[in-house]
Amino acid sequence: MSPPRAGVQSRWTGPALAGVVILLGVALVGAWWRRTAGINPLQRGQADYRRGDYPAAEREARGVLRRRHDDAEALRLLARSLFRQGHDQAALKLAQRLPRDRLEVEDYFLQGEAFFRLGQRERAILLWRMALGRDLNHLETIVALERAFSRLDLLHEAGTMAQRLEAQPGWEARAALRLAAIRAEESDPAGTAEALQRALSRPDQWHGADDPDRVRKWLVRCRLQMGQPAQARDELRQLKDSRQDDPELAWLLSRCNLQQGIASTAAVAALARSYRQAHPLEPEPAPFVGEARCGACHPAVFRSQHHSRHARTFLRKDQLGQTALAQQAIADPGDPRVIHAYHRRPGGWEIQTRAQEKIYQTVLDYAFGSGDRGLTLVGHDREDRVYECRLSHYPEPIGWDVTSGQAPHPDQPAQFQGKRINHDALRRCLFCHTTHAQAILTGSGPESVDSAIGCERCHGPAGDHLRVVSAATVGAGQGPETDLAIARPALVSGPAIVALCSQCHSPRDKTLTLRPEAPDSVRFQGQTFTWSRCYSQSDGQLDCVTCHDPHRDAETAPAVYIARCLACHGTTETPPSPTAGAARGTVPAARGSCPVQPAGNCIPCHMPKVKTPMAHAAFTDHFIRVHREGGPDPPPESGHP
Repeated sequence: MSPPRAGVQSRWTGPALAGVVILLGVALVGAWWRRTAGINPLQRGQADYRRGDYPAAEREARGVLRRRHDDAEALRLLARSLFRQGHDQAALKLAQRLPRDRLEVEDYFLQGEAFFRLGQRERAILLWRMALGRDLNHLETIVALERAFSRLDLLHEAGTMAQRLEAQPGWEARAALRLAAIRAEESDPAGTAEALQRALSRPDQWHGADDPDRVRKWLVRCRLQMGQPAQARDELRQLKDSRQDDPELAWLLSRCNLQQGIASTAAVAALARSYRQAHPLEPEPAPFVGEARCGACHPAVFRSQHHSRHARTFLRKDQLGQTALAQQAIADPGDPRVIHAYHRRPGGWEIQTRAQEKIYQTVLDYAFGSGDRGLTLVGHDREDRVYECRLSHYPEPIGWDVTSGQAPHPDQPAQFQGKRINHDALRRCLFCHTTHAQAILTGSGPESVDSAIGCERCHGPAGDHLRVVSAATVGAGQGPETDLAIARPALVSGPAIVALCSQCHSPRDKTLTLRPEAPDSVRFQGQTFTWSRCYSQSDGQLDCVTCHDPHRDAETAPAVYIARCLACHGTTETPPSPTAGAARGTVPAARGSCPVQPAGNCIPCHMPKVKTPMAHAAFTDHFIRVHREGGPDPPPESGHP
């Protein structure tokens, strides 16, 4: 009797399926073989590299080099793989074996990345420039240069790279955000707002680069800085996270109301006040008004500050006649055959430098320095190239001499004109010598006519403040709890004050790393002061204004500073403040008096004037350490970072 048909089918189903699987496997193996047939290990490594599997690419490259030691492409692949994994020293050694004429864009880029990580920034930038010379649109190189220029405070060049990056498809929004950050560093609210608007128009490209609400608040600040409260209010309405209890939002809304003459509700005003109290040094998002408006309400402190060196540390070309510009020709201190002659011209002054029968002309634009240590001239030539002039004027009896940092004996005749400086170097000079560098560069805004460093340099733009103090609702109450719509340094102390002063009293050149043993470190009191134990062990109560009133010149009498020293090192009681508005409250309990001079005379041993590489200048050492004959003692390990 025959078995049922179902049984026959069951008996043959398993072998049939197995056969199908085998045939499929053979087909897949064949397809793989056809794809990989003829692909050598180097090609496999290159494919691994393109996928981002750098360890696999490294293994394949090493395998090829074991058989062919001088295979250039295997060397290139190995070097690139090591660079990508951060093995810079080994990768650089390999890269040196590559033929110079066969280097590609990515080779230049990766070597630049390695040198930048190793601290050789100039070499890195040179290599990246060479990469762009091969390919103007090499994305990684553009990103690297923008990042490097921003870190080094070379904002003009950083902006150029960000604009180039913005032209790359898919990068428009992220590049616009980078450009906005650069424009903000340049104190250019209009340029910042334009870049932020472009970024916000392409939310699909952000890829987590920033928080849209944070960026929109940033844009609100820019609008308020430009005096555009209606546009600022429109941006506030578009915030996704518009919580009613957010103090920052309330603060921004209150500023929109203030600039439009609208009264804020009690709830908004209370939250805005809490934000202002928590951020006493944050500049107001408001227009500048110029120091003259401040003097109308604060005449005493304005007169004091206006006669201080802070207000005399910058001169415009129409003020140069007030200086000691030479009325006769001057022989160059480095070569008496080179002659500098100063000539008055319509609207200003010009220097003519005759060197080897050629005349170099410099039209003077600015003078930097209050004159107590020197006065340095800056100008431009016929091609609008900016120069720091060869000669500076130092206090008598020195007079005119070579500007600090320039070669005593130049190799080329053109160097007797002075040192070429770029846009960023000029901006850094203006940043520390004026209220608002951008206003000077553009010649716009009421602050552009301030006497060098004006009130709004430390207190921020005062446009909102003027509206507040003129409103009847303010009355006479101006205590710490009052929202006066202005930054108030008097409400903070310790690190916050030191950071504020350090914006100018620390190096602006970010390539300069200060060390206690460096002879030029004493020039930068904002940083050397923080190395001292007096500062680090003061529980945040010792800062710059403990001894100095920012609205007047520093006291010259040693007794003033000795009194401050003895407040901590001789008694537990704080003596009367030596300068108007200086010490706030009490200093910490006494930490022990000096075993050498317990009654005072601290300054000669602990804070003497020290000569520096800067020509004809000595600065008080704010490290507050022991100086003995022959130089300062090595600093204790805990005395500095």
